[in-house]
Amino acid sequence: MLDDCLELKELIEKETGFALTFEGIHKWIAFVHPKQNNILPVPNRYFGVYEDGTLKIRGIEARRHDTPLFFSKFQQEVLEIMSEGNNIKEVKALLPKVVDIYHKYIQLLKENKVPLGELAFTKRLSKDSNNYQKRNTIESNALAKLNTEGKFLKAGKTLQYIITDYYQKTKSKNNRAIPIDLVNERTCYDVKRYTELLTEACNSLTEPVGLKMTIPVSSLQSYPVIGEGCDGCESFRQS
Repeated sequence: MLDDCLELKELIEKETGFALTFEGIHKWIAFVHPKQNNILPVPNRYFGVYEDGTLKIRGIEARRHDTPLFFSKFQQEVLEIMSEGNNIKEVKALLPKVVDIYHKYIQLLKENKVPLGELAFTKRLSKDSNNYQKRNTIESNALAKLNTEGKFLKAGKTLQYIITDYYQKTKSKNNRAIPIDLVNERTCYDVKRYTELLTEACNSLTEPVGLKMTIPVSSLQSYPVIGEGCDGCESFRQS
């Protein structure tokens, strides 16, 4: 097969005049569907495994710089399990182990055992923080908190924030997120929202091989959020 691939590479180079790079042969590869289209996958979001066991990933959460470390670690652990399969049939046989990992991470969220720093989203600002319009978005909410404290970020700087009350369960409309700089021992993350995002991160990997995860009913109950009887997280530390 290697000789065939190299022969094809030379043929394409000869016909097009463009140099190609041969990276290796995949045991298997899966392309991820965009959220708005469950029929056609996109070419710049995929993951797979070379014959030597090396992972190849592009465009999924684990590769994005704005993704919280918690989700990246989860996807990396799942991919390590899936990489043990030599073909899609064998990968599907490993899915029960993936489900176990998914439930393990949900339990960490429910028990408030995730370090807050591992849940921080990252956004690079395109303009000074005090020049952003006041909109009901997570980022705007976090920036407003910074401005209220007399702290401002210049364009090009990075904003990191924790989601604390995504669905605005508290009376205050200014509690959807908190900048990492303002986190304290009473800060609690929004368990429900992070569980939803964990499920999305899981489905990015499992849906291409036929498994769509749904949030367990036990994880849909109301959880205390900042300002509503929250006593802080056991794991209060930024990393």
